[in-house]
Amino acid sequence: NSMVHVNPAIRTAQDQMWYRFHNAWPVQVPMNMQMPGTPRADEGVTAAEPQSQITTLSNGVRVVTESSWGLGASMAIFYGIGSRFETAATHGSSHFLQQLAYKASEEKSHYMMTRSIEKLGGHVAAGAGRDCIMFAGECLKSNAAGLFELMAESALHPRLEDLDMDQARMLVMQDYQAHTHNGAAAIQDWLHSVAYQGQTLGAPVMCSPEMAETMTGDVIQKFLSSNLSPGRVIVAAVGVDHAEMVESAEKAFGDLSGNVPEAEAAQYYGGDVRVPGEHGQVHVAIGLQGAACDDKELLALAALQSMLGGGDQFSAGGPGKGLTSRIFKNVLSSPQVLTANSINVSYKDSGLFGIQGTCDAVHAEATVSLLVRELAGLRQGFTEEEVTRAKNMTRSSLFLNLETKGIVCEDLGRQVLFYGKRQSGKELADKIQALTADDLSAAVEKILSSPPSVAAYGEVHYVPSYQDIVAGLK
Repeated sequence: NSMVHVNPAIRTAQDQMWYRFHNAWPVQVPMNMQMPGTPRADEGVTAAEPQSQITTLSNGVRVVTESSWGLGASMAIFYGIGSRFETAATHGSSHFLQQLAYKASEEKSHYMMTRSIEKLGGHVAAGAGRDCIMFAGECLKSNAAGLFELMAESALHPRLEDLDMDQARMLVMQDYQAHTHNGAAAIQDWLHSVAYQGQTLGAPVMCSPEMAETMTGDVIQKFLSSNLSPGRVIVAAVGVDHAEMVESAEKAFGDLSGNVPEAEAAQYYGGDVRVPGEHGQVHVAIGLQGAACDDKELLALAALQSMLGGGDQFSAGGPGKGLTSRIFKNVLSSPQVLTANSINVSYKDSGLFGIQGTCDAVHAEATVSLLVRELAGLRQGFTEEEVTRAKNMTRSSLFLNLETKGIVCEDLGRQVLFYGKRQSGKELADKIQALTADDLSAAVEKILSSPPSVAAYGEVHYVPSYQDIVAGLK
């Protein structure tokens, strides 16, 4: 009994055998043929364009949401405060607040808080930075109100008794130890420190061991009362009905009050810092004054970062893998350089742009020379192909990130915090597409006119002098 089938792709005895035993189409079915029992590709419903809404509560707390398909919800509470707001007396408070998050609150033990979150199927996280502390959570849409209530409770009323502080102290010290052993991360802190001379954005996020040992709940309370006001609180959500989110935020933050002074503006200085560290390797970062969040050069520098690129000397597929970024072609092509990456960070009133690298200590001079040459080489202009590729990479990275609910939620909160409004991915992508080689060159001239910031960590006596680096950038 030979099997007769209308599928023209079943031509050979091998295909017939495959179909008979697996009751499925053979692997040779062409991609343009419709599979039985599946809907036609043109029968799908076009996804609705995500809609953003912003509401300001009567006390100044802002709520921003974006509609989303799917069953999941992502929410975040942003405090527009961080290590830049800390004084010598309150240094480390932001770091401690991160480690106190989702532990014990004034009403719940650590165990009860954890069980309550687990019952809702919630996934929570907290992070502290220079200008922001974020409390994030994700769960099914149906549980969003319940999880947000726990998030707000943890953010507003962490328990600050001795036992809680001791537990947080242990975690803070572990963070500090891990950070100091991660040269690539530590060098970013030192770069900020020298660029802003230890003030505002130069204040370290990591709490020092000395301060951690003496930190008390009173210090945390003083930091919050001195800096947190309703105008510095943003509630962001993706996949939650806007009216419901406003109601939840009103319930949690409606009674928050207080006025605090304006934040001190960040002042970029530049300079040189050398921090002796582990023997064998050197981490070097060279920074220049970049773009603040509302500067017109912001997107041009994002495209320049894509153009410079970066990575490790050894990666799957061998060095380079045929990648076309400038750092891969011009810096990582040297076997002396272990890693090299472009740096581009922006804050409300300042930013840093530059390049960092890691090498064996004996190759520090050659590595720094390559990093300097790459930064100075931006003055030579760009080919049309380079500019197009950089813009495409930047836009594709933007859209790839915005596929993730958690990242969209963070983007919502940060944009409202820094701009007071939300620009969609499409709006930003259109602005990136409109960039020209002249825009990139103008941004390069602006950053290279600022005094460099140089940070070195490791066997620093191998690193060339600050004067040599400044001369190389001219």
